[in-house]
Amino acid sequence: MGYIHLRWNIPTGVKNKVNYAVIWHIRLMTNTSFEQRAERRNRLIGLLRSEEHWKTSDLREHLGISQRTLMRELAELRQAGYPIESDRGRGGGIRLNGRWGIERLNLNHQEVVELILSLAIMESLQSPLLTSNLKGIKQKLFQAFPQKQRSAVSNIRKRIMIGDNARANVVSHYTAPIQRISESIAESFLRQNCLEIEYQSEAGERTVRVIEAQYILLNWPIWYILAWDHLRSSSRVFRIDRIKNTRIVDGSFQLRQKQLFTDIYTPFYQTI
Repeated sequence: MGYIHLRWNIPTGVKNKVNYAVIWHIRLMTNTSFEQRAERRNRLIGLLRSEEHWKTSDLREHLGISQRTLMRELAELRQAGYPIESDRGRGGGIRLNGRWGIERLNLNHQEVVELILSLAIMESLQSPLLTSNLKGIKQKLFQAFPQKQRSAVSNIRKRIMIGDNARANVVSHYTAPIQRISESIAESFLRQNCLEIEYQSEAGERTVRVIEAQYILLNWPIWYILAWDHLRSSSRVFRIDRIKNTRIVDGSFQLRQKQLFTDIYTPFYQTI
């Protein structure tokens, strides 16, 4: 008995459409599966946070999954760093220790920059306590951010210098500036916007001037601004606590030659 071979002659155009439809369907199934799994994972984390402990049977019922799937999800959460514990015996179950964890953390560009810079500043201060892991944390965060943000942070770090702690007699006359002033100074420095300030000298004289915050120095806890002063047409140093009022003005500035601001400070400061 012979065999009959049937061959379908599908036009090339139709064949391409069929291939596209198959690929599209596979992608749709994959995306749907991923989204469903991500949603299930978020629901599981939410359930674990909501109670002190759970029986696996209750978790399976809430999520509509098998014991095997539940164990796989719990194992993957442990690998991701969630402190999930299993208690055996009567009254035991599954629990998330301390209801700990962050699901998502969305930061805007300025928050990203400020976070990295804050860690770098703390690291530069070389505190003997609670800073041993700062370098590793900073590097992990830095690598997680897009290249554009990494480049921005690297450029800004070169404009921040750290020195020794301020002398006791200087600190005794120091008063922390109000938050509104600190925020406008930081914005001016980070975005390179010109800043109008009302400045009080050591003698008590007040002047209004427009400055370019080119560099900043820290003698803990006192910050100084190394700026180009439009009033004097030269570089000047302003102590942050003597700035009594601020206003962002129209116009951005370009970085000037570093030697105009840092030559006399180089022996005493290091960039972060």
